[in-house]
Amino acid sequence: MLPERLQIIGEDCWLEVTKKMPIPCVDVIVWRGPKFLMGWRTISPYKDLWALPGGRMARGESFVQTAIRQCRKSGFQIRTPHFIGVYPIKFPSRHDITACMVAEWKSGTPVPTNELSRYRWFDKGELSEIKPIGANYRKML
Repeated sequence: MLPERLQIIGEDCWLEVTKKMPIPCVDVIVWRGPKFLMGWRTISPYKDLWALPGGRMARGESFVQTAIRQCRKSGFQIRTPHFIGVYPIKFPSRHDITACMVAEWKSGTPVPTNELSRYRWFDKGELSEIKPIGANYRKML
């Protein structure tokens, strides 16, 4: 099955867009008590690294709506997310602009997606020990 973005516009168009325009994304720091949730990323960029849940913004969505939708897609719900900051990220193949949000866990069970194969709750004291992790996620946390 093609990723959601390619079902909508097609792979050739997606590649052309990513060559010329930054892609808006939202990553979510999801807290449950003293722990935060990360997923093992299975696609590039950041393949085979720990990553925060999140993904692309859809047209017309706010940061809050994107955070809620992306978490629901991963099988869980969050309480109202709050904005932390913006993190521009340059990859060899594209440029993302990521809004980082923080939200408290509400309910559900994380499920594998086409981007994250498994999940783990980390204690905030473990942050320096999480390896491998994308540099932008470490900055956000």
